[in-house]
Amino acid sequence: MNDHYPYPVFINMINRLCVVIGGGKVALRKINDLLETGAKVTVVAETPDPIIEDLAQKGNIRLFKRLFKPEDIDNAFLVFTATNNDSVNAEIAGIAKKRGAFVNVVDNPQLCDFFSGAVVKKGPLRIAISTSGRNPGIASEIRRELDELYSESFGDFLQTVGEMRQYLLSLDDITKDEKNNALKWLSKKETLNLFINSGKEKVWEGLKRIISS
Repeated sequence: MNDHYPYPVFINMINRLCVVIGGGKVALRKINDLLETGAKVTVVAETPDPIIEDLAQKGNIRLFKRLFKPEDIDNAFLVFTATNNDSVNAEIAGIAKKRGAFVNVVDNPQLCDFFSGAVVKKGPLRIAISTSGRNPGIASEIRRELDELYSESFGDFLQTVGEMRQYLLSLDDITKDEKNNALKWLSKKETLNLFINSGKEKVWEGLKRIISS
């Protein structure tokens, strides 16, 4: 095989330092996505979007309103270069890689260590779609299709199932097989439909019937 494709992973980003170079709309999207993960975000931009400045004033991010300096990415885990200058982006990418950071260069897949992908978000659900940098527009179209397929109720259902799973795992008076059967029931489409049509309490009732039978 001559083609190689990225390895898809979901990384725990809590308190990891991520640096975004650039202050436009693309940079803002990256910043918001990173904040959602619990990452520590530093932004370097001469003229940042007003929303970015507002995030800094609220203490959600650290903002340097100036040109990039190499020390800005000391100890960074991820670096996003999103300036409107391709040569600057390439230069920053080279510096970041030498310092051990993983780099994403907007609109330049050849310089990327990773691709962000298009993401469907419904509560805890995350479905990431990537074309390995070949055509991000197609990934966006697939994201829109999946976004319509999974309603907001699915995210609420996952929250409930997460609570029920923790409850099941905490029980000491049922067997492993009984726990597994109950977990399988929580994963079925009929349980999702019960949640959507009848609500959270009916799912709890159904779960308790299963583990008491």
